[in-house]
Amino acid sequence: MYRFSRQMHRWVGITAALFLLLISVTGFLLANKGRFAWMRPPEANAEKVSAPVEIVSVARASEAAFALGHPELRSMKDVDRVDYRPKSNIFKVISKEGYREVQVDGKTAKVLSSSFRNDQLTEKLHDLSFFGDIAHGVILSLVALALLALASSGIGLFFTPIWRRIVFKRRGPTPKA
Repeated sequence: MYRFSRQMHRWVGITAALFLLLISVTGFLLANKGRFAWMRPPEANAEKVSAPVEIVSVARASEAAFALGHPELRSMKDVDRVDYRPKSNIFKVISKEGYREVQVDGKTAKVLSSSFRNDQLTEKLHDLSFFGDIAHGVILSLVALALLALASSGIGLFFTPIWRRIVFKRRGPTPKA
């Protein structure tokens, strides 16, 4: 049983290590995405507003983004979400495909920046949804089960020799015939 546990631990470990490498690297990048401008574009400087009535509508901010003519953002069906940041008075129009982000001034509806959001790609790689629904739903669950098996077998592999030494010391050496 001990030999089987070692073999299983070894093969499950090397297989899971490939996924863990991807998950750990992308997890690090996601945890630090605010520090890397190439991961998530920094917020541009917009004009300040003194009252909510000065803020342009979502429709007007979206139209400003569409006017750029990016293939990823041509109409509302291409929009994943529109975020408004009151602190910086910026609308972020984010595409469903292509990881495009357009920042629009909340007071003037002027486009302040247009760039790619690599954090969305990194997130899809992190949860394996980049590889499809089966990878996200099935393979990610199998990786979790593999980690559980590795943790269990690792604990067993660690404590088995210790337990054997304790038992051997209590029994004493076996008499020779």
